[in-house]
Amino acid sequence: MELLAKSGFIGYILLLLSVVTFGVFLERAIILNKFYRKVKKKGFKQELLKAALKIENRNPEIIENLFSIKGAKIISECERRVGFIKLASSIAPLLGLLGTVIGMIKAFHNVAGSSYSVNPAQLADGIWTALLTTAEGLCVAIPAYFGYFYLSGIIDKIELALKEDMEEVLIEVYGDRVQKKEK
Repeated sequence: MELLAKSGFIGYILLLLSVVTFGVFLERAIILNKFYRKVKKKGFKQELLKAALKIENRNPEIIENLFSIKGAKIISECERRVGFIKLASSIAPLLGLLGTVIGMIKAFHNVAGSSYSVNPAQLADGIWTALLTTAEGLCVAIPAYFGYFYLSGIIDKIELALKEDMEEVLIEVYGDRVQKKEK
């Protein structure tokens, strides 16, 4: 707590950002991992086939558009709040840098306010704050960055499974009328 108090209001902002980011990461990791296990087990074929057979005009382009819309909705739901984690990984070092600048201003203000000689302790206090907030910003940003890419990897796997199932259903329904797309 002493370190947090020493880093000033920027330290408290970074603490809040880290707690919120970790909470969002945990929620998304649990939901996405659960959804990915379900996708690996069941896939999307039944749902897509059911949707394709409901369309009266079974034109392959219409079905492909329907699948694209359905897929976009699924992926959009998966990506929900993941962008916040990327934002946190970008903004935390900037907040740390802001703390650095504030600390350096404080250090030089202390020196400017002194009489004839510069006391190293006056400089050290501001520099200490500056280094502390920089470290805090990086301590928030680095795990957030890794968390973002971990979640993005799960979303990519879900998207790949979705695309493969879309292609298989189109071929199953239309056979030769639909060409298999390059991967």
